[in-house]
Order: sequence, then structure tokens, then C-alpha cells
Amino acid sequence: MTGNNMTKCTECSSRDLDLDERRGEVVCNDCGTVLDANQIDAGHPSGQVGENAHMSAQRNDSVGGRTTRRTHFDRGEARRNGLGNIIRPDQRAHSQRNVRANDILDEIRRLSGSDDVAKACIPFLKKCYTKDGEGDGHGKLPLNQMRFIGSKPTDEGKDATYIIRVSAIATMRVVSELGSIPYQYWQQDADRLGLERKDVTETARLIKTRLVNLFRDHASTIDPRVGMRNLRRNTIEAFEQKLRDYIRQHNVQHAEKLLKWFTERVRVLDSDGEGPMAQEKPRMLLAMVTICGVELFDDVKMTKKSIAEEIFNLTVGGVNSRLKGEQHGMTKKQFIKKFSGGANTA
Repeated sequence: MTGNNMTKCTECSSRDLDLDERRGEVVCNDCGTVLDANQIDAGHPSGQVGENAHMSAQRNDSVGGRTTRRTHFDRGEARRNGLGNIIRPDQRAHSQRNVRANDILDEIRRLSGSDDVAKACIPFLKKCYTKDGEGDGHGKLPLNQMRFIGSKPTDEGKDATYIIRVSAIATMRVVSELGSIPYQYWQQDADRLGLERKDVTETARLIKTRLVNLFRDHASTIDPRVGMRNLRRNTIEAFEQKLRDYIRQHNVQHAEKLLKWFTERVRVLDSDGEGPMAQEKPRMLLAMVTICGVELFDDVKMTKKSIAEEIFNLTVGGVNSRLKGEQHGMTKKQFIKKFSGGANTA
């Protein structure tokens, strides 16, 4: 309890609030937001004496600039200079607006062990985890959309530290997908820290959505779609090579025509992430195309199990269920076999 009517943070919905009676402020202990205040800043750093004792150092409000000193007059000095209202509590709240972004940046630096990685992530944190973009008309901030974590009864223990770690890994994942940093093991980091992968994936989606909105509205030069297309293309090429290696290692007969058909189908159906089946994940799309090809060319002796499990690391049931799904009024299996680039069906 805080001694007033406020029971939870308006920014992160945390109920861990603290009342600073000396300053007359209610502060969220999770995200650092000053929620309520009715006094000007009457204090200065303890132990600071001398002619500069009236200057109080505060956290820099720029991401990555935590060590920079920021100063305000204290109450006595302000009154003597006829500026009695210079130190508004909202100024202190403003100076803390990027606390969450800086905490995420610290976690990125700790996880990666690299200042270069942290530096590459700063532009993304500025666009997604600071209040600078709040209400700018370019979509919701991921900063304000993290309430999906901790909203369910099963989410007990998902505190501010959990959210910061999820945000850090999700940010590095997105920056990696754009080709700015190497970060291929986010799943391992998430597991090691006790984070749910689905939380990281959802947070990454929020970041990408924000970046797409900014680029679409010409408010940012970062085009996340380019990185996503490159990542998708590289993934498809890697699994296509894995298919070819499997065929060669197992001496699969008559596979040349399958591979030729496979390459043509993938090109038409995916079209560098712009095709009619670009919504499918790369390995699932390739598995579905390969299984359809084996059905067409029955002299190519490969089993669904080998295709799904050994080549694409999927389950046969998972691939079959996707093939039974509908697309443009037919099953996806029919669509894969019939679709041509010039029209919906051949």
C-alpha cells in the first residue's frame, strides 16, 4: 500500500509501489515510473557539500547514457533565483522515462558480453522501449504492451526481471534477423534463464510490428522486412541443401526430377517471402512441398517419416495436418501441386 488511492502502476500494472514521504512521490519499484507527486525536489545527493551542493545529479534520460550527469537546482537555490517552480516532479519522471530501456541494454550487454552488440541494439530500444515515441501515431510501443506477461494465473514469478530478460533476448533476436549482429541461440539463452520461448517470440513480434509501422510511415530507415526476407531465404537455402545432402547420402534413386520440381515449386509458392504460401514457416513449407513431390513421383523412394523427421525436424502428423488445411478453396496439398505463378491454379 502507498498511503493514497493508487494501487497499481499505470505503465506496467505492477502493484509493487513505494511512497516516498519526504518527496511526496509514489514510485513503481518494477519500472521506475513516478506515478504521483505533490512536492518539488527538496533534496540533493547525500554527502555532497561545497559550492555545488545545490546541484543534484540524476540519471541521464538517453538510452545508453546512464553515466552522464544531469542537474537540477534544489528548492532553496531555485527560490533565491526566483525560480521556485523549476523542479517539477514530472521532470524527475521524465528523467526516469528510459529506465526500462537502459535496464534492457544492461541485460543485452551481460548476455552477449559485447559492447558492439549492445551498441547495435540501442536504436531499436529507443524506438520500442522509451516514451519518446508514445502517441506518435506509428503504432503501440512494445514498452506498453508487455502486460501479456504475468496476466495469467500460471504466470506467477514473471516479475520485472523476467520481462527485462525477455525483452533483451527478443531485441537481440530481431536485430540478428536484420543481419546487424550474430545471435542464433536465443532458445538456449531463454531456456537457461527460465524464460518461456513463446514470451520471447511474442515480444519479438511486437518489436517487428512497431518497426514495420515506423518504416511504412517514413519515420525510420530500418526496414525489418528486408532482414526477414534475407533470413527466410537463407533458411530455405539451408534446408534445401539438407534435402539434397540426404538424397545423396542415402543414394535415393530417380531423385533428380523431384529436386527440379521441388526447386520450381518453392520459387513459385514462396517468391522470397512474397508468394501465396509465404505465411508458412520455411521448414514446414519445404516439408509439405517435398511430401507432395514424392506422391507425384512415386518412383522416388522416400518416406514421409524421413522427410519430416530426419530432414526438416518436424513430425509427420504436424506436416499432414498442415497439408489438410485450406487455401483458396482447396487443400494445401492440392494448392501446392496445382498453383502456377500466372494464376491461382494451373
